[in-house]
Amino acid sequence: MSRGFNEYEKQFITNSLIEQGKILFSNFGFQKTSILEITKNVGIAPGTFYKFFNSKEDLYFVILEKEEEKIKEQYANVDIFKENQPKKAIKSILQQMINTIETNPLIRELYFGSNMEVLLKKLSPELLEKHFKNDSNSLLSLIEKWKIEGITLEENPEVIAGVLRSLFVLTLHQKEIGAAVYRETIELFIDLIVDGIIQEE
Repeated sequence: MSRGFNEYEKQFITNSLIEQGKILFSNFGFQKTSILEITKNVGIAPGTFYKFFNSKEDLYFVILEKEEEKIKEQYANVDIFKENQPKKAIKSILQQMINTIETNPLIRELYFGSNMEVLLKKLSPELLEKHFKNDSNSLLSLIEKWKIEGITLEENPEVIAGVLRSLFVLTLHQKEIGAAVYRETIELFIDLIVDGIIQEE
């Protein structure tokens, strides 16, 4: 019988699984990375993995959430009044966020094959609901910050958060939108959203 882990060991192994998972998923992709490879790099038995995560999809989702948090933090404190053109600044923030999402190797993995479908099927509804709620709360906090800084909004903050989430979802549908027009489509959506939700400067 294998011995149990103390709290320090549990935290260390959890962090190591996340770190090694991130490296392997980034380098080889979600489908080509196995639990065996991840646990081998961490130095634990494959069966021990399930003491920390229910599935490879669970681990991948945790890593994705951490990547998303970095993106949110990166743009949350941008001074939108720095050049006295807040609309232009907000459009630039959204464009940069889209670019970061598109170029992040972990998030980009969602574009390939049936990865998104597999992920959604494997994850619990409760976990997904919590994730979507956190997403909305993060966007609401950003929108509230804009209001405090003097931005006058034309729409309800909850509706604006929903519109912004819809914009980010579009990045998962490049093929359906059409590669030839995808970039211009995203830029037009950003212009329409910002011009529609913010009163004239």
